[in-house]
Amino acid sequence: MAEKKKSALRSTPSIKKSRSLDQFAAAAGARNIEHEELYPWEDPRIREDVKKNLPLRLPEPLYMKLKYIADHTPYSMNSFILEKLTGEIEEEITALLG
Repeated sequence: MAEKKKSALRSTPSIKKSRSLDQFAAAAGARNIEHEELYPWEDPRIREDVKKNLPLRLPEPLYMKLKYIADHTPYSMNSFILEKLTGEIEEEITALLG
């Protein structure tokens, strides 16, 4: 039986590591404090001009009261809810964050 020829071992060409790659690797296990303090609403990709829909289920009497407010004031139903809810959300966030 014929013996297979073994090819000569080839070494991998040496690659010079860049310093930035070493710094990147050294920081792999480090915790990024700035990242932990970034709240979802502070993300630079979040835009004030983008509006999101939130389906809201209201009991019928509450809905009728809201409609009455909209019919007898300059508010629309949406603007009334948004104005009143904004303050409450800010207060709750302040309480949560201390």
